[in-house]
Amino acid sequence: MKLNYFGTDKPLNYFNTDKQVVIPEKFNLKPFRAFWISNVLNIDLPNMKDPSYKDKVIEMLDTAKAYNMTAIFFQVRTTNDAFYKSKLNPYSRFLTGKEGEVPLFDVLEFVIKEAKNRSLEVHAWCNPYRVSMKTDMTKSEYLSTLDDLNFAKRHPEFVITDKNGQLILNPAKEEVKTFIIDSMLEIADNYDVDGIHFDDYFYPYAGLSDSDNDASDFEQRTDKSLTLGDFRRNQITDVIRNLNKALKEKHPNLRFGVSPFGIWKTKKSDELGSNVDPQCSQSYDNQYADSYLWIKEGIIDYIVPQLYWDFEHKLAPFADLALWWAEVCKGSNVDLYIGHGPYRYGEKGGYENPYEVVNQLKFANQFDNVVGNVFFTYKTFIDETKQQQGMHLVKKLLNGSEDV
Repeated sequence: MKLNYFGTDKPLNYFNTDKQVVIPEKFNLKPFRAFWISNVLNIDLPNMKDPSYKDKVIEMLDTAKAYNMTAIFFQVRTTNDAFYKSKLNPYSRFLTGKEGEVPLFDVLEFVIKEAKNRSLEVHAWCNPYRVSMKTDMTKSEYLSTLDDLNFAKRHPEFVITDKNGQLILNPAKEEVKTFIIDSMLEIADNYDVDGIHFDDYFYPYAGLSDSDNDASDFEQRTDKSLTLGDFRRNQITDVIRNLNKALKEKHPNLRFGVSPFGIWKTKKSDELGSNVDPQCSQSYDNQYADSYLWIKEGIIDYIVPQLYWDFEHKLAPFADLALWWAEVCKGSNVDLYIGHGPYRYGEKGGYENPYEVVNQLKFANQFDNVVGNVFFTYKTFIDETKQQQGMHLVKKLLNGSEDV
């Protein structure tokens, strides 16, 4: 099927070309299908003070089965905390209502048990660096509100600030790297999870504060030839590489994956980059996430690029990016799952088309080395307003209906 702009006869072409995007009529169902469950700010689930909490978890897992999912990405570390029993991290405020308060039951154990009963994999989704959401408090004021077990409260010298006042652990500190890896191993050691999953928050999107950053660490670098960008990328890659090594040694069957921002570099900045507008943000030098290197080195098991743009996007069209990731992962030992953004249904542009995500699935899954699809976020699947029509079509497609 040749793609046109929604509601028109105008051909929809690849970025800056006269080649029209063509979508296969037949859908190729892939073996891995999942959605993210966001616990930060209780986006997808309430905290345990809601008496129907367990029922909502069951509804979530039953929804996964109804949509023919094979896995869930359950967020267990939101802001340097835990949705599981930990000696290193306090229970999350988004779980109990107050950081450090002991929950009524072990939620991760419950989720895993119920998921396994439904033949669903559970990947523990962790935000490795974030300490706070955006806050108007000073650093010391915010840290004083944390539970005494919180690593950030115990080590304020390892905490830095972004331009919006958000606090993160300093990626350049060796103690931080060790703490992150130890925290991931604690999960893998104590819970029957199928994977450890990092999201896209490495160095912050907003950029670091001019006064509270990693400048002194950079100045003390051993290799003075390193640029600031290379120095920061090395810190992130250190954690990825060393965590992968530690997991493989202790839990060889457990899978480690990352869901980076969907643009590594643009073609304008690097001939290896993707065919998108030169003004697009690049994870390579904004989050300092060198996902291209991680694939080529094989230091992750899977990657889920967040391709939340639609086919009609003027700067970063879905087709160009899906094609780029398929090419980059070809011949590697890294499984490629495409990250879709149905939460955007109803927004002005391509997501006004209820077939947008269906078309994305048909397009992306034509590539042999695309082996899965992941959707952000769970609440989209139970939404009864602007997202319902599009998600109904996704449900039919994933369940084998041939009239979608």
